[in-house]
Amino acid sequence: MTEIYLVGNRRGHYRAFLSLLRNAESWETATMAYSNIKIPVLLLWGDRDWSRPDEREHDRQIVPSAKMATVENGGHFLPLDRPDAVVEHLLAFHAPLVGKPSS
Repeated sequence: MTEIYLVGNRRGHYRAFLSLLRNAESWETATMAYSNIKIPVLLLWGDRDWSRPDEREHDRQIVPSAKMATVENGGHFLPLDRPDAVVEHLLAFHAPLVGKPSS
């Protein structure tokens, strides 16, 4: 609850939240196109994210060849909570891709 309270009090949150609600249907529709993704994907979650593990696994399964990682002591807003871990995971994910031809 603390994270939700703190997030809700961030500058600009109210407008962003209203935009999220207005566009919720398009987000759901977009998930139907996940199976068409042809580039490498890393799904990065915080271990304290409010999404459920089954939701995370569902997204991983519908994105072809997606890699998934969980960041310790991270919430829903990883770039704010654990920017160090986000950078570390992105660099590790990207390293084997360097020099590979595009699909």
